[in-house]
Amino acid sequence: MKKVIVKSLVLLTLVSLALLWLPHPVQAASPGRMIIGGNYTLEDGDTLNEDMLVIGGLVILEEGSILNGDILMVGGSLEAGGKVNGDITVAGGLLKITATAEIEGDITAAGANIQRDPDAIVEGNINTNQDVPFIVTPLGIRIPQVNTVATPAFSLLGFLLQVILWALLAMLLALFLPNHLRNVAQNAISQPLITGGLGLLTVVVLPLVLLIIALTILGIPVSLIGVLLLVFAWVFGLIALGTELGHRFAGIFKSQWHPALAAGAGTFLLMLVINGIEAAIPCIGLLPKILVGVLGLGAVMLTRFGTQAYPSPTQPATTEQPPVLIDQDTVN
Repeated sequence: MKKVIVKSLVLLTLVSLALLWLPHPVQAASPGRMIIGGNYTLEDGDTLNEDMLVIGGLVILEEGSILNGDILMVGGSLEAGGKVNGDITVAGGLLKITATAEIEGDITAAGANIQRDPDAIVEGNINTNQDVPFIVTPLGIRIPQVNTVATPAFSLLGFLLQVILWALLAMLLALFLPNHLRNVAQNAISQPLITGGLGLLTVVVLPLVLLIIALTILGIPVSLIGVLLLVFAWVFGLIALGTELGHRFAGIFKSQWHPALAAGAGTFLLMLVINGIEAAIPCIGLLPKILVGVLGLGAVMLTRFGTQAYPSPTQPATTEQPPVLIDQDTVN
């Protein structure tokens, strides 16, 4: 299972990087069994041999259907009436288990409404830790271990909630600052060496400068403001790259998405990839996140948070020639 996850993350990384730097849209293969805001029905007599991811959708597993895999649902509704040879993990939404359902694995729910018929067969355990407090920060989510045992299911839920939080923040910024995000992304893509170098220099030098400023009592507020601006610039750069990735995916389907939709979808995929690599391959997991973050930070610094477009060396700025005044007496 771990090898499959690693291969999937590597494939997503390659596709994402290719979409960011390809000049024209390319055709991509259809994704796996993923239901996002749509409807899906596994009919009687049908068998599905793969995992299922549901985000805000409606899924019905009819009586007589067989699912050989796990189900992960974030919001939405799931009606299980067939046989599920795997675990069911739900974060929010509605889980309805009818009398004809046969669940061989465990059921884990957080903040979800579970309706189980007494005749339904559930061979695994049912964990309904619905009151687990979540501490949400702009850079991640931590699940405190208070009277609960850490399980892979809840770790996966925390990971998905972190990615969803990034996507929601991206949509919010895209509603108010779409042009700023576009300027930052275009600068990062057109000049990756310059932006990456400046971002790396900023990460190394600016914290030292802020530390020196904080040594004085009067400089502490200035240092705190500088730290907040640095964090916001880092987040802004990542979201800008995610927004551009969303626009590239829209180009695959030959459509034009709303800036908020492109920002949310692209940032969701970008954070899913770089955070997923960090979780799956801890030894090199931080490297992709640092590279992408430094690239976005440098672009934010060059464009002053996207307020101005940094000129590309391949497109030199044109200088407007002053008009030539002709003396009529000389002509005559």
